[in-house]
Amino acid sequence: MSRRFPVGLAAMAVLLTAACGYSGPPAATLLQRAATTFNSTGSFHVVLTSDGVAGSGTLLTGAVGDATRPDGFTGTLDVTEAGLPLQIGVVSSGGDFYARLPFSTVYVKADPSQYGFADPGRLLDPSTGISTLITGARHASVSGDVRQNGETLVQVAAQVPGTLVAALLTDADPGQGVDITFGIDPGTYQVRQVDLTGPIFEKGDQSTFHLVLDKYGENVSITPPPT
Repeated sequence: MSRRFPVGLAAMAVLLTAACGYSGPPAATLLQRAATTFNSTGSFHVVLTSDGVAGSGTLLTGAVGDATRPDGFTGTLDVTEAGLPLQIGVVSSGGDFYARLPFSTVYVKADPSQYGFADPGRLLDPSTGISTLITGARHASVSGDVRQNGETLVQVAAQVPGTLVAALLTDADPGQGVDITFGIDPGTYQVRQVDLTGPIFEKGDQSTFHLVLDKYGENVSITPPPT
């Protein structure tokens, strides 16, 4: 009986998964294929939003832009500074970060940490970018599915070290793990959604970053702006 029991549990898990309508690869395989797909793409479009924003100083609350390999990004970032919402135009290219402040038409070279985030030009960097969240995910399991733009994405829930989130975006308590849910297109293995929940803005407070990724592989050219 003791030898049959684990087999019975495994069979039950398969039946439960099938009952939920999912019969594809296990979570670890999905993440492995998603990492390979992500690391082979040359560019993507990203929209970032946030929930549960708390804390003081300059805080990243949203973003829209295009990232291109190896180190390019152009778009706008939403931040709050002393409680005031601001939208900043940004360009990152060749390791240099440029910001265009509100009411200005001129880009100036800056340090992205000054605005409460890491360099967005590193989103495609295999050592610090989004792929580190995929390869760094632990205790992964298929948790359901979600619809986005008429497509069904398989959701994979896991946890990642806070240090990876801090290197990619921002994290007020890198020593704590961050809950993560990926939305993966089962046909292309493209990661289309990433939800991060943890002490992102302030220790002890749970906040969420929600990323939507699309337009993989489109032709994007990013050059340093005139300053």
